[in-house]
Amino acid sequence: MDSRSIPGLNDQEAHRALELLEEYHSKLTRPQDKQLRNAIERVIRIFKCRLFQALLDIQEFYEITLLDETKSIQQKTAETLQIACKWENSPPLSGLSYLNSELGCT
Repeated sequence: MDSRSIPGLNDQEAHRALELLEEYHSKLTRPQDKQLRNAIERVIRIFKCRLFQALLDIQEFYEITLLDETKSIQQKTAETLQIACKWENSPPLSGLSYLNSELGCT
């Protein structure tokens, strides 16, 4: 592990959720399951992409803001609050409304 990595960051739960979805997907073998298989493949791709991007964003925030010893506590606090507001207003994984817009199901 890189010494600049976030200590204790454990993405096993997210990976497990994707594994369960992939296991379910793999059991859909009948011809009539084709549309559901395709839809699940799309969801898996979206989640993997969004999860990876969220992890990159967190890592970048940690390295650029929190590990920067030239920044004061006040600067770190202000930047942390800014990023919190940004993520609250556009969370990467925010439930069904998110899924509906990503999947084109408005």
